[in-house]
Amino acid sequence: AQETAGLLTPDGQVTALVLLDSVLPLPTHLPPTDHALRHFRDFATYVRHTYGTALDLPYDELADLDDLDDTARIDLVIKVLRDTVELPEAVLEHQRTSYLDLRSGERHRPGTYAGRTLLYRASEPAPHTVRDPRYEREDATLGWDAHCTDLTVVPLPGHHLSLLDPPVVDHLARLLTRDLRDS
Repeated sequence: AQETAGLLTPDGQVTALVLLDSVLPLPTHLPPTDHALRHFRDFATYVRHTYGTALDLPYDELADLDDLDDTARIDLVIKVLRDTVELPEAVLEHQRTSYLDLRSGERHRPGTYAGRTLLYRASEPAPHTVRDPRYEREDATLGWDAHCTDLTVVPLPGHHLSLLDPPVVDHLARLLTRDLRDS
């Protein structure tokens, strides 16, 4: 969204850039393969705790895949998950697309955006399946102050996963109506 707003701004079409609890990850010193393997080990731990079943992932095979081939990595994990735990296809597809979206966002390097930016930020930590310290930022701007020069942070009650469900989404709608009224 930030990249798109920057591309549209020369044409004067952007009233405000709206970010919903978007977090820029903190830098890591881990090589991409090591980071991916840590992520999948943590996911296997989550599966064991949640479903009482060991998720025996082929870590050597995952490590041998190209660092840019996120699709091959997650497809292999989903295949093993499908064979291990009985889950609805929608859950498996959600896990797959969430991972691919996350990886795509991690590769993006935002530029500077000078237009009006509204960051609606969850005020509580999210109950994610895999915790990643790169996303557990303490700064109120979630890293966007380095890239958005006209940034307003608006706190929301709840955590990231609750933002689009009542009652938080109703509160968000009221805030958006208020904040975009004069636009």
